[in-house]
Amino acid sequence: MKKGKFVKRLAALLLVCLMVASVAACGKSGTDNDQTTNQNTNQNNAADSNSGDSSSGQNNQSNQSNTDSNSSGNQTTTDNSPAPSGPARTLNVAASADSGTLHPLGVTGGYFSVLYSIYEPLWDVKSDGTWVWVLAKSIDRISDIQNTLHLQEGVKFSNGNAFTAEDVIFTMEQNRENPQFALNVKAIDFDKTNIIDDYTIDLWYTEFNAAQEVGMVQMLIMDKESYDEISLTLNPIGTGPYVVTDYIVNSHLALQARNDYWGGPIAIQNILYKCINEEMQIINALETGDVDMAGVPLSEVDFVESLGYVIDDNNAGMNYAAWYSMLPGTPLETKEARYAVSYSIDRQAVSDILLEGRASITDAPISHYTVDFEQRWRNMHDTYIIGYNPAKARELAEESGLVGKTLRLITNGASSNNTLAEIIQGGLLEIGVNVDIISFDQASFFGMMMDPSNFDIALFTPSAPSMMAVDILAMYPTFISLGWTGPERDEYGALSMGALTTADEATRKELLYEALKIFVDVDPWYGICELVAARARVPELVGVEYFISGNVYFQNVSFVN
Repeated sequence: MKKGKFVKRLAALLLVCLMVASVAACGKSGTDNDQTTNQNTNQNNAADSNSGDSSSGQNNQSNQSNTDSNSSGNQTTTDNSPAPSGPARTLNVAASADSGTLHPLGVTGGYFSVLYSIYEPLWDVKSDGTWVWVLAKSIDRISDIQNTLHLQEGVKFSNGNAFTAEDVIFTMEQNRENPQFALNVKAIDFDKTNIIDDYTIDLWYTEFNAAQEVGMVQMLIMDKESYDEISLTLNPIGTGPYVVTDYIVNSHLALQARNDYWGGPIAIQNILYKCINEEMQIINALETGDVDMAGVPLSEVDFVESLGYVIDDNNAGMNYAAWYSMLPGTPLETKEARYAVSYSIDRQAVSDILLEGRASITDAPISHYTVDFEQRWRNMHDTYIIGYNPAKARELAEESGLVGKTLRLITNGASSNNTLAEIIQGGLLEIGVNVDIISFDQASFFGMMMDPSNFDIALFTPSAPSMMAVDILAMYPTFISLGWTGPERDEYGALSMGALTTADEATRKELLYEALKIFVDVDPWYGICELVAARARVPELVGVEYFISGNVYFQNVSFVN
């Protein structure tokens, strides 16, 4: 691969994974009722609900100005009267990290999940891997690389334009040209893919990629006819259940339900996202009842629960991991030295100190909550079976010549990663190994990780838009080499990339299992514990379910008395 193309793909992966990590903090949990049933029921009603005049969407938008003052006022006015229930009650949601735009190719971090109320993907995936059709209704498999994609009919954008195959192709092309979102369409063969009719696409891949379709859940469909890059920053046009009535950057975003939504009636008519970035301000907003949903610092979970909120734990499909430089001539070039570091890490202490004991330790290199995780991947090596063992760590450190050396441990500067670094530093000091902790900002940290001569240990959370282990395990060792070379690396690469590009699921699983045997023996990175977050909601809010991008389909949510 040419260096320029490699760097571009690498930058895209890292940018998207940063976005995924931020989005994941928005939450993902169980549900009060079945999302697939609700979504499919709404879709079956689409033709009837959209058979009226197409101007209804425009009429809906023309009424937006009537709610502007109320949307802003709700944020600052205190009302001690009982909150209404049902459609009359506004859903107040705490959101953070406003990107300053509502363009679906411009939003990053936690605010990306907000867009799913305005735009919609072709399909989505639950945290347990269950597939949910949204703007697409089925795929016919012609071969490993050719498919016939069938789209929902009778769907309209909020401006009244009909949703067709042209909008899907246009959105794919826009994603391809955007470095941050190019991975959404990484395997699409644009030369062969073509439109059969308004609701059917002959969809081709350059090669089969197990993560391609799951990764497309973050490809939100845009209207080709009205597309205006500048206008969409403040006035988004999507097929989703809500339209924007008021948006003030870093303050609030007010949404109103569409009366012409193709998916059927919507219980909650108004949503107000309030931009709250400081943790204690979020706690204050929950304490005063100013918001109905919010991400909660783990240290405050017990307090928030005491206020009567329901807490949904978010196992985000990511885990904390220690990545090792394996360059020849460096302290961790031998696997015995790397084992010494792994045995010195007290994973339970990390969970207790960093995550208030709410996170399970990881007994595999990747998260147990990736959508394709298998139970047989657990405890495949003594470093996971035995775990924290200072005596064994000291023995291996002495054998490998690690005792007395100083390791460079780099972080992205986040307080959680710095705390994790200090825990690892303490464990290594206990076995006679010194550690210098070096913190960078996020962008600089990624650059440092590209060159394994810059560090001995790096703290990183491996993730992918697809939330698939096969994607993570195949792609990261390619993008971030860690200095791993030789016959074992070649065999691992053939097995892991073979798994990623194999259509047969049973064969793919076996290839990845064989690759993992090599991985845990070599120990290029060591899984520590799950990355977990918590989200609070009022108990009367039911039907809440988080998907793998951290989003909620609020058209299926309601207030009950």
